[in-house]
Amino acid sequence: MPAECNGRCTDCPYDFCAPATTRARPTKAEERRGWKQDALFELEELGDLYGVDPGVVRL
Repeated sequence: MPAECNGRCTDCPYDFCAPATTRARPTKAEERRGWKQDALFELEELGDLYGVDPGVVRL
């Protein structure tokens, strides 16, 4: 990285530079929502596999 580039500029000419508006890592709340969505998807898949009616199961 060149000395004049801090990696946070919005109009950087370098390809490796990330804009300041992007986050390198999701927030904790975003991670929890992602985990919950993944878990619900897996439960639906397991319900389909084993013939469990989704209306009977409380999630």
